[in-house]
Amino acid sequence: MLELFSYDFIVRALIAGCATAVTAALVGNFLVAARQSVISDMLAHAALAGVGLGIFLQLSPSFLAGIAAVATSILLWFLTRGGKRAPEAVSMLLLAGGLAIALLLAHQAKDNPVSFESFLFGSILTISQTEVFSFVILCVVICIFMIIFWRKILLSVFDADFARVQMRHAALYEIFLLVVTGFLVAIALKVIGGLLVGALLVIPVLAAQNITHSFRANVLWSVVFGVFGAVSGIVMSFYLDIPTSSGIVLSLIGFFVLTYVYSIVKGIKK
Repeated sequence: MLELFSYDFIVRALIAGCATAVTAALVGNFLVAARQSVISDMLAHAALAGVGLGIFLQLSPSFLAGIAAVATSILLWFLTRGGKRAPEAVSMLLLAGGLAIALLLAHQAKDNPVSFESFLFGSILTISQTEVFSFVILCVVICIFMIIFWRKILLSVFDADFARVQMRHAALYEIFLLVVTGFLVAIALKVIGGLLVGALLVIPVLAAQNITHSFRANVLWSVVFGVFGAVSGIVMSFYLDIPTSSGIVLSLIGFFVLTYVYSIVKGIKK
C-alpha cells in the first residue's frame, strides 16, 4: 500500500481528490437541502461547453470552463427568479444546450492535442503540480467563504421567502451558492469528469443522511465519505486498472449502500 506514495502522480491525485471531495461535500449539503441537486449536472454540462470553446480557440479549457459555469449559474438565477419557471425545467434546458455546444465545438476542434474526453470522464492521474496547487487554493477559498456565510446561506436554502424578509440582500446568497457550485464543478471536471461530477456533490450527502439527524453532522460525515470515496477510487484505479472516476463513484455508492443497510438494521433493533 505504501508503494503508492512513491509515485508523484498518485500523490498529486490524492491531494487534488481529497481537496475536491471535502469542498464538494460541503457545497453538496446546501444543494441537497435546497432540492437543487440537478443543478450540479447542469453546471457541469455548461462547463463542458467552456472546455469545448477553449479547445476550439486554443485557450485554457479549465479557465473558460469556470467562466461558462459561473455565467450559467447566474443566468439560471435570473431565469428562475419570481417562480415563473421551474428550476428543474430551466436546468434541463441549460444542461442540454451546454452539452450540445460542447460536443459541437469539440467536434470542430477534433485535431487539437487537448483531449475533450479527459474533461468528460476525468483524468485525475494526469494532474500537474501547478493544477494541484490551483485546485487546493480554490477549494480552500470556497470552504472559507461557505463557512463565513454559513448561517445566511442556510437560511436562504431552507426558507427563501423568510430569508428575503430577514436579510436585505438575501438574493445575493442564493446567487453566491450557485456561483460557488459553478467554480467547484469547473475544478472537479479534471478530477471526476463532467458526466459524473454530480455524484461527488450528492452521493456523500445521501450516505450521511442515512446515519445523521442534523445538518452539521451531515456535513461532517459527508466530508468523511467523500474523502474516503476519492481515496478508494484512486487506489482501486491503481491496483485494478479501472477508470479512476468510476472507482470514486462506485466507492461512494458502496458507502451509501452500507449506511442504508446500517440504518435499516438499527431501525429493526429499535
